[in-house]
This record gives sequence, structure tokens and C-alpha cells, in this order.
Amino acid sequence: MLRKLLSHAAIYGLAAQLPRVAGVLALPIITPYLTTTDYGVAGVVTAYVTALSIVQSLGLSVVMVNAYVKHPTKYKWVWRQVHGFFILWSVVYNAALSLMLYFGIPEEATVYRWEIILLQVVPAFLFNHTVFFGVFSYQMQQRPLPVAAQSLLVGALTLGLNIYFIAYLHLGYMGWFYSGFVGALASFLMFLYPVYWLEQLWPIFKFRTYRIKSSLLVSVPTIPYQFSTFLLDASDKLVMDVLRVPLQRIGFYNIASSFGLYFSAASHAVVQAATPIYMDLLAKPNSGSAQAELRRATFSLQGLFLLVTSLVSLWMKEIFLFLIKNESLQGAYSLAIIILMGYNYRPMHLAVISVLTYYEKTKELWKISIIAGAGNVLLNLIFVPLLGIEAAAYTTFVALMYMGYSGFFLKEYRSSQTLQYYPMVWLCLTTLALIGMYFAVDLSLYLKLILTAIVVVGGAVSMLIFGKVALRGATR
Repeated sequence: MLRKLLSHAAIYGLAAQLPRVAGVLALPIITPYLTTTDYGVAGVVTAYVTALSIVQSLGLSVVMVNAYVKHPTKYKWVWRQVHGFFILWSVVYNAALSLMLYFGIPEEATVYRWEIILLQVVPAFLFNHTVFFGVFSYQMQQRPLPVAAQSLLVGALTLGLNIYFIAYLHLGYMGWFYSGFVGALASFLMFLYPVYWLEQLWPIFKFRTYRIKSSLLVSVPTIPYQFSTFLLDASDKLVMDVLRVPLQRIGFYNIASSFGLYFSAASHAVVQAATPIYMDLLAKPNSGSAQAELRRATFSLQGLFLLVTSLVSLWMKEIFLFLIKNESLQGAYSLAIIILMGYNYRPMHLAVISVLTYYEKTKELWKISIIAGAGNVLLNLIFVPLLGIEAAAYTTFVALMYMGYSGFFLKEYRSSQTLQYYPMVWLCLTTLALIGMYFAVDLSLYLKLILTAIVVVGGAVSMLIFGKVALRGATR
């Protein structure tokens, strides 16, 4: 099972993310033609779009997962009804999105207001539901290659257009919006055939009202949980906008947070690979070995995440100097370390969320998500005016750690599990790694090379130890 998980994670997290890696390597080409204002406009607009996108699916993916796992012969009938409801709901959703963007687009970009609105609304109305069902279908069938191939091709196209629009046509922030639209269209075209002809997932508009209502009772409580992801990933820029932080400072913060979001996107791809495997393990009745395998997979992923983020953080200063050919943006590397290390939360978080989702205890998710997300916003409102944008990086780290580890102490989770995951040990390791890498980033190259070797060897040994612990029986 672990080998399968890691191989699928490699396909989702590496193959599908190659365009993102190429995008990072393309920064030396495009950053000379970008300013902090460009990053500020892009960050604010993206934050508004991300904020509302949480309600686009109304959390119904939870219902789709359970239908696939528990009713393997009838799940398409449920999915097609959900599909029809998605399309009808998108009329309301896109009206709200247009209104939000009309008032939310920064003053510096009002000259392109209607272009930006159209470039965001058209994909949301016409393309996104088809792409969603295509990706979701392959994910639940544990077929990562088609998703990785689609991501690779669309990502390469988007990257090429980014370079063309920004470096050659000098369109600034509009280059990102144009290339994003073309990428969404390409994704839609690639999923047309598999969704509507191979899988026959044509939408049913005369759906059974009682089924949609019962589905919403399960799915809607997950929206606050999903919204918390936005509050943790993107709300910082909106809070700064509300507090009238200069757009150039928002752009400075945005370039730092983008490195955390690069890793967040890659970790989400790993979660895509892990989710159906975790659900299959949870579906095995009274299987102690299955729970041990699930814990072993979680420990392996957590150790891998911690090792990778520590090494990247250690060399973050050199990464910025190499990639960011803009002196006004290069100083953001210290903020990037703090934000990046926070995204180590996801493997442990996945272990909790999988259990609560499988047993349909979604009403308990708010205890994790709302406190983490709302806490992040509240702390930003308090400390950003006092300490500046640097405070937002620290509050994000604290909120992400709460998101990752608080679920282990919920009664609803503890009643369903018999194995100890040692959350406080992992939390302490992550915090110590952050402190160590934050101060080590300014060491000499020679000392960094030595420290890199120590981190790699120590990380490998630690993963072996935790792997053996994970396979032990119940210790609670």
C-alpha cells in the first residue's frame, strides 16, 4: 500500500507539478518586467476569486466520495444529479463573483476591470464543472496518469503564455489573467471526451430534490472547513487590502507567500493520490493491519514533507537571489521560510479529515477549520497594523499548525481510532525545524552544505524510526 501511495503521489506531486517547477525557473525571465504593484494586483484579485470559489461546489465532493466508495454500482446516477445541480447553481455563483470582483479589483487595475471579470467568470461558468468531474473521476479510480498528463500539458501551455505575455508583450499582471483563461479553456477541451463520452457523466437537470437536500445536509457543513483553506492561504492579502496596506507591500508579501503556495499545490496533489487509498483502508472492517498501514503512510508523508521544506528553507536566500531578478522583491526570502514551513501540516491533517469524512462526521470539521481560519484573520487584524506584513507570516504558521494537529484531540476522532499518531511530537519537530532553518539561512555556503548533509541523514534515520513505530499495534 505504501509503495502504491508513494508512486501515485510521485505522479500527482511531481509529474503534474513539473510546470510549476518550470514556472519557478522562469521567474528570472519575467520578474525584470514585473513590479510589486503587479504582484499586488494579482494577489488581491486571486484572493477574491479564491474566497468565493469555496462555495462553487457547495462541498458536494464529500457526497461524491461516499457514493463512489459505498455504492460502486450506482454512484454515476448520484454524480450526474450533482452535475446538473452544479450547472444551475453556477448562475447564482457567477453573479456573486462578478459583483465581488467589480468592487474588489484594486484602483490601480480599474482600467481593465471588465476584462478581468470576464476572464474569471467565463471559465467558472462554462469550463470548471467539466474539469472538476474529469479530475475527480480519475482520482477516485486511482488513475493518476491522465490527470498528471493533463496538468503537465496545460501547465506547460500556461507557462509559455506567461512568458510571452509578460516578458515579450510587457502586459504585466494582465499576462497572468490572459494565460490563466487560455489554460482553463485547454483543460475543458481535454476533459470533454472522457467526461461526457467515456464516463457518460451527462448532467441530470430533473434531479430528485430530496436527494440534493440530503446531500447538502452532509456537504454544506464542509464549506466552513474549505473556506478555512482560503483564510489560511489567501486572506492575508485581503486583510492587508482592507487595512489599506500599500499595494507595493502587499506585492512584496505575495512573492513570499507564493513559495508556500507552490508547495501547498504540490502537497494538495499528494493528497489527491492519498485520499482514495485512505478511504479504501478505512472501509476494511475491523482491520488493525489496515490502520497500521494508514498510520505508516501518514508518518512517511509527514517525514518527507518536513525533510523537503527544511532543505528548501535552508537555501531560500540563494533561491531568491537566483530566481528573483528584482532587488525590490529579493528581501522577501525570510517571510517565505515561515510560510513554507507552515504547509507541513497537511499529512497529519489528512489522517484526521479522512476519518471524519468517512464516518460522515463533517459537522465537526468547523472545530478545526473555523478556529484556524478565523483565528488567522483576527490575528492579522490585530498584529499587521502593529508589526507590519511580517506578522502575517507568523500568524499563518500558527494557524496552519492548529489546522494540522487540533483534530487529533476531537472526541469524534478519538472514538474512531485506536492508534496513537504522536501529534505533539510532530508539532515540536516542525517548530524546531522552522527556528533552525530561519537562523541557518544566513550561514556561509560551507556551513550550509554540512548542515544539508546532517538534515538528509537525520531525516532518513527519523523516517525509519517513525516507520517502525507506525507498524506497531494499538498503543492507546
